[in-house]
Amino acid sequence: MEGSVFEGTVVQGDRLGRTIGFPTANLKIDDGTVVPAGVFACRATLNNGTVCHGMMNVGIRPTVNLGEERRVEVHLFDFNGDLYGQRLRIELLGFIRGERKFESLEALKDQLEKDRISARERLGI
Repeated sequence: MEGSVFEGTVVQGDRLGRTIGFPTANLKIDDGTVVPAGVFACRATLNNGTVCHGMMNVGIRPTVNLGEERRVEVHLFDFNGDLYGQRLRIELLGFIRGERKFESLEALKDQLEKDRISARERLGI
């Protein structure tokens, strides 16, 4: 898990994360790549070599999704820009928690705030 590295291309998502203050880059992962489920602290390297820190969720998003489609979503800290179509290299730097269903979007947002704090602590930023 920790130290795992993989790549994916940023594709269009539902744009829900931005409505609760956590915009994400949704990644289409290369076929055959195994990515563990849960919430992780991570480091992302963009096409241009820029390195960003953030947190990543891998799972079915049970709070907002009734299907079983597995998604890989990365929230980059202190980043504002368009990543659609770019390839990102992701390195997992620490497990934060497993995925779970929350009773509301507000409860999810509260947990994401806690996750951001945990991820920043794990990353030393």
